[in-house]
Amino acid sequence: MVILIERFAVKKLCGKMMTRSTAIVTGVAAVCMVLCSLLVAAEEANVMEQEQLIVEATSGAEQKELIFGVFTPECFDAFVNKHDFVNVPCIKLVISKLLSYAIITGSLILKLPQILKIISAKDVTGLTPASFYMEVVLYLSSTVYNVLRGYPLSTWAENAVVLVQNVVLVLLLWTYYTPRIAISTRVTLFVTVSALTAGMLMVPPELQWLLASAGIPVSIFARIPQIISNFKQGHTGQLAFITLFLNFGGSVARLFTTLQETGDVVQLAGYGVAILLNGTLVSQVLIYWNATNKALAQSAKKKAQ
Repeated sequence: MVILIERFAVKKLCGKMMTRSTAIVTGVAAVCMVLCSLLVAAEEANVMEQEQLIVEATSGAEQKELIFGVFTPECFDAFVNKHDFVNVPCIKLVISKLLSYAIITGSLILKLPQILKIISAKDVTGLTPASFYMEVVLYLSSTVYNVLRGYPLSTWAENAVVLVQNVVLVLLLWTYYTPRIAISTRVTLFVTVSALTAGMLMVPPELQWLLASAGIPVSIFARIPQIISNFKQGHTGQLAFITLFLNFGGSVARLFTTLQETGDVVQLAGYGVAILLNGTLVSQVLIYWNATNKALAQSAKKKAQ
């Protein structure tokens, strides 16, 4: 009798914790959505002014020919000829450029740990298909937006690189997911993404900011299902910590480089939301570390039987 009471108490406590966890995640999503709505409203009200600011910022960035891909002529002169090593604007610009190149380099292997982990395990336990699909849309919209705006390649190239890696992850998901994802579903998704890409490329200049704005709710819907799934499972499955940590660090670094090089308000908001969501996923991996190892061991044992 005592054992039954204890089990009931534990079950009730777990239920309360699950409810609270879900409520927290829902609350975070709601806050993000409110911020997104406010941003869109403000952007729509001041679209002409914002367009002008973005064009001026872009033109200024493109007109300055960089020396060694890092220094503007003014900054090169300040550092090399005048030995002015405390020139704050130049220091910020150089750091921004170096960070941009570091982010692009890191993006080449960003999803590699996750890809290798799935291939090695031949398993996608704990991974949410919706999150993978939304990630493809997220990086697709960001890549198209930057191409249409004509921003320097150094400020967004990692988006295109990560987009390709996300497509590889989707293919792996289709290969190892149980129950098997239907061919009709795969074809529908392929046609939808292709049509979406064509539509994005035809967006007129005055509405291009919507592509970046759309990336915010897409980012939320890409991460929230996985976050909720982790809470419900009590572990993070085959999620790769290195990939998540690089995502988080990259978002922080991109927030800084965007502030320095383009000042695009919509992109800044997007990186802010990404920091919050990626930080949550990193925290979950650390919190559920032991539980995840146990869950994966049990999954491997079942497959071996």
